[in-house]
Amino acid sequence: MKKYQKTAIAVLSTMAMLLVPIQAAFADEAATTTNPPSQEAQTLEAQGIDLFASNPYPGYFDQGISPYIYMTGVVTITFNARVLGDYNFTFSNQNGTLYPVRWTAHTYGSQVVTVRDVYGYQRISATSPDGGGGEFNIRY
Repeated sequence: MKKYQKTAIAVLSTMAMLLVPIQAAFADEAATTTNPPSQEAQTLEAQGIDLFASNPYPGYFDQGISPYIYMTGVVTITFNARVLGDYNFTFSNQNGTLYPVRWTAHTYGSQVVTVRDVYGYQRISATSPDGGGGEFNIRY
């Protein structure tokens, strides 16, 4: 009987070890890149430029300005209009040049604003007609 118990325990132990996920011995080394970030990437990060911004990037009306995001032409802004009126979006590049865009919401609900010829690193701020905030998404 003892022999069967030992065999059963050995089998169960082996099965348990197979079912438990095994971590790499050097997991922290496996997850990092071997190349250090370039001088340009370090400089951009120091300037507050978001190199790996999500797409779409969430923004908020009446709550400041986004970090710099690299734009490559066409930018689409989507939001839900809670009030009717003018929604203002301002793009500003690293030189401080402002590109204002005004969108007038004539209906409530989903709105899509398409802005063309937006290139380079841009920051975006937005205001709503009532100053009540809300969220918008930037696809670039």
